Amino acid sequence: MKNRFQWTMMAGAAALAWTVATAQAQAPVIAAFGSNGELVCTNLQPGSTASVVWASSLLGPWTNSPPGLDAVTADTNGSIRVSVPVLSWSVPMFCRVRGVSTAPAGMVLIPAGSFTMGDSLDGYALSLPLHTAQVSAIYMDQHQVTKALWDEVRLWANNNGYDLGTNGSGKAANHPVHTVSWYDVVKWCNARSEKEGRVPAYYTSAAVTTVYRSGELDVANDWVKWNSGYRLPTEAEWEKAARGGASGQRFPWGNNITHSLANYYSTNSYTYDTSPTRGYHPSFQVGGMPYTSPVGYFAPNGYGLYDMIGNVCEWCWDWYGSYSSGAQTDPRGPTSNSYRVDRGGSWGGAAFSNRTALRVLGSPKGRYWNLGFRSILPPGQ
Repeated sequence: MKNRFQWTMMAGAAALAWTVATAQAQAPVIAAFGSNGELVCTNLQPGSTASVVWASSLLGPWTNSPPGLDAVTADTNGSIRVSVPVLSWSVPMFCRVRGVSTAPAGMVLIPAGSFTMGDSLDGYALSLPLHTAQVSAIYMDQHQVTKALWDEVRLWANNNGYDLGTNGSGKAANHPVHTVSWYDVVKWCNARSEKEGRVPAYYTSAAVTTVYRSGELDVANDWVKWNSGYRLPTEAEWEKAARGGASGQRFPWGNNITHSLANYYSTNSYTYDTSPTRGYHPSFQVGGMPYTSPVGYFAPNGYGLYDMIGNVCEWCWDWYGSYSSGAQTDPRGPTSNSYRVDRGGSWGGAAFSNRTALRVLGSPKGRYWNLGFRSILPPGQ
């Protein structure tokens, strides 16, 4: 009689053959599954993402717990190595690897996982208390949305039932768009989804049947198809992404900031502002305000994201609300308030206001020349 793990690998490989779509000629293979629950899958497309699910029966139910199995990135050899629960030697176990896909063009994977949200380094009350946030995997724009991309989608939107008009400015095509309200960018995300044939994320009611395309509507949490289309990141998604896998630091790269690392306004007011040049960034203080910089000018963070600090602030989904100390999973903020949150600091902000954990409150109607955004896309679309 075959033992439990021999049966598992056979069932897993069979399931894999029909659940995984891949551009490679050779089919992906579950190469090993050990008694400690370690699963190795090979022949995946390098850099693609895979979801690992398991069950005690081929009929299911299938699950991707514990966290982290929903989006696993294949290494440069096209392999993944994960741990799945070992229930009991007397209980059969079956595994599937499915949903393999590469990151959409211009986006990077932010893997699922938990992180410590907030910052106790400088006593900023709005960033306290520190708490644990568990965030699901997402794809995020590598760059802040540029004026060129904004205009491409905006023009399509205006011809397809949206009311974006001429909103949005930018110093150059490859600079971030700015002077866009929260309402503008939420509608723009829906338009980007529809332009690409995706199901939009934002709707006009909890029935989620009428796509939000016009007016200034305070979209509620339950008016969103959270796993569909382009949307704004939540505060938790944004901060996890901005940290780039690091923790306990003021900035994605460490605790000090200089003009070699970000486009911000340098002063001698903060000991951690160690830039040899002061004031606006000398490379971009040209042509009149705003003093934005081309996206991608500075080095990326640990996830491959550019300008998470400085250049322009970025709209997030959440209404502003005080933090709680309890652990949270995919938090989406309070149900209502007067202000939405933006993050990341800008070309005109000092070192303090460019810290990763800093939260800024803004009217959703507001359009400012230091405020733009980037969008995210849930996996599996």
